[in-house]
Amino acid sequence: MQSYDRYTGLNDTDKGAVIALGNFDGLHRGHQAVIKQAKTIANDLDAPLGVGLFRPHPFRFFKPDAEPFRLMSAPVRAAIMPSLGVERLYEIPFTDALRDMDDTQFVETVLHQGLGIKHVVVGQDYGFGKNRCGDVESLTQLCGERGIGVTALEPIGLHKLYGKYGSTEIRKALKDGDVFHAAHMLSRPWCVDGIVQKGAQRGRTINFPTANIEFADLVRPKFGVYAVEVTLPGGEHRYGVANTGNRPTVGGEEARLEVNIFDYAGDLYGKRLEVHFRAFIRAEQKFESFDALKNQIMKDADSARALFGLLG
Repeated sequence: MQSYDRYTGLNDTDKGAVIALGNFDGLHRGHQAVIKQAKTIANDLDAPLGVGLFRPHPFRFFKPDAEPFRLMSAPVRAAIMPSLGVERLYEIPFTDALRDMDDTQFVETVLHQGLGIKHVVVGQDYGFGKNRCGDVESLTQLCGERGIGVTALEPIGLHKLYGKYGSTEIRKALKDGDVFHAAHMLSRPWCVDGIVQKGAQRGRTINFPTANIEFADLVRPKFGVYAVEVTLPGGEHRYGVANTGNRPTVGGEEARLEVNIFDYAGDLYGKRLEVHFRAFIRAEQKFESFDALKNQIMKDADSARALFGLLG
């Protein structure tokens, strides 16, 4: 997959794609439907399949101090896209200039002159331009005047009891600790990735070492203990148990992810891990002593091992 960090100054060979346009935070089933439709059209037009998204995320641009909300990191998103058939990733810089474009300017400057696209696929509720002055109707009109096709898809979902597949719905599921429903909407277990940092190393004192990873701008799930699957450097998969939260028993203040990888003794400091959340075990709680915490940690590990069929 070829990546571009701009929409200006592209070569003619980098233009002419059919693109799915949106934020694509999570690459959930709704996003996949948009990309799949774009792929079908790209095949019909014998054109490359591209994805157009904004960086930084518009919500972060407008609310820099808002709480973390992302569902996936940029590296994880980029790693998944080729499996969906995406050949080109256009990361459109969200700047003051872009913010001030109305719908006409956006279509002309970014989509037509900049990316030179043949067709664009969006969700039916897509809004764009300054103060979201543009919608699917204006997008269709403005693109049509420039020979660009437009396809808008209705939201999809499991059924009316669960609602649509959407980033907001996935964030709510994670905050409720419902990683099963989040995984269904995503089509894969939710993942936290990052570089392993040095912690207080208390786990080593009880033969329970943990790899500590910062959440960065990823949404915080319900604090507690989870059964997880870990992707190590090189692609090896291992099972483990993870704690998310502020570690109240030991006076922690900053939310972090601490992962114990079962039967693993390698040095992971400074290396990148992917932690895939498979099941919620229990909520975070404060214990009266470190010994009480230690006993519960061992029970949590056994619960995770049982879930993965590793006991006995």
